[in-house]
Amino acid sequence: MAKLLDNYIFNDRMRYEAHHLVYSYSEADEPILIGGFLGAAYLLVLLINSDEGERRNIPLDIENEQNRDLIFKRYEQEVIADDWGYLRAELNQLNDAYIQLNVSEKDIYDICPNQRQLSIAMRMLNAYMQGLVVEEFGEHIWEASPWKMPFAQWLFDAGDMEAYRQQFLDRDWSDPIVANLLAEWPKLDVHPTFLFNGEDVEDIMRRYWGWLWNVARQQVAVTPDAEQQLEEVRALIRKHETDYRFLEDGLKELPIDSQKLFRKWMTRWTAFVTDQLASTALDSFPEQPHRRQSEQVLFPDTTLTCPEQNKYTQVRDYILDRCRYDDAFRDYYQSHHLNDFCDQLTRMFGWYVNPNSLGKSLKRKKK
Repeated sequence: MAKLLDNYIFNDRMRYEAHHLVYSYSEADEPILIGGFLGAAYLLVLLINSDEGERRNIPLDIENEQNRDLIFKRYEQEVIADDWGYLRAELNQLNDAYIQLNVSEKDIYDICPNQRQLSIAMRMLNAYMQGLVVEEFGEHIWEASPWKMPFAQWLFDAGDMEAYRQQFLDRDWSDPIVANLLAEWPKLDVHPTFLFNGEDVEDIMRRYWGWLWNVARQQVAVTPDAEQQLEEVRALIRKHETDYRFLEDGLKELPIDSQKLFRKWMTRWTAFVTDQLASTALDSFPEQPHRRQSEQVLFPDTTLTCPEQNKYTQVRDYILDRCRYDDAFRDYYQSHHLNDFCDQLTRMFGWYVNPNSLGKSLKRKKK
């Protein structure tokens, strides 16, 4: 397959080299360098229906979903050496390009004056960046903020994460102001929100309950007197899952509307969990495959520190670092299903390692 990104001269003002679109607006000034997918999108539209475009296997209909996804994949394969192809890197490249244009008193139309080509390039950019946002934050809030007990703590933390997540969802990435604002990602000053994008309250509660009850039934299913143990677990769940007084200090720091909405959530959750506790039997949920009873074969060592709970970037780095010197660890990682591997990590770290969350983190690193 021909390279999607490669050196190419368009005219005396514009060329593509080293994964950057280089635009020289005058001989006396430094050229504008447009890197990341924005530069690649320009390259694509300028080569559509040309001999060079045919050589590179650039389809005429690049906005067809199948063609688009293939282009995204090829792009990420070719920029991995530059450490691009994930949200933070692409956002920095995009913001840098807009800043250069602004300093040079130019805009995007100077680089690509053809309105139809520019429109296609920007739609491709928006589709690509939105895909990276979903990859980073998940399609659902419970992917961005994994379940934790009790529900009140998960809700409080998820509200904080959702505030950041919503800053990135459905953005117009052709807007320089948007790129500049989000480039300040770690500094975004946002208040938690308990209005979760595209989620239903009842669905969130049922999903959390399914996760919670599965953990509970696994803890008691292997005991001699499971039913008696289950009643004790029910009592503990009823006590801890409906009491959120431990969060009062944090809630007082939120806007009044956010406090009220949080309390509405908890009122509804208290009613929901009470109904579930009254009707759920020991065998109500099938055992999930990633929590099979199995022998622990992987253990912490003295070289690396165990990752913090739910810090999947730390988990990913731990795995990659340990694989470099621990042959037994590497062999297990490479020869077992991710669910089994996460089961071992859960035992090692002392907190639940979610296969879905870890899989997303590992996927980002491979690009």
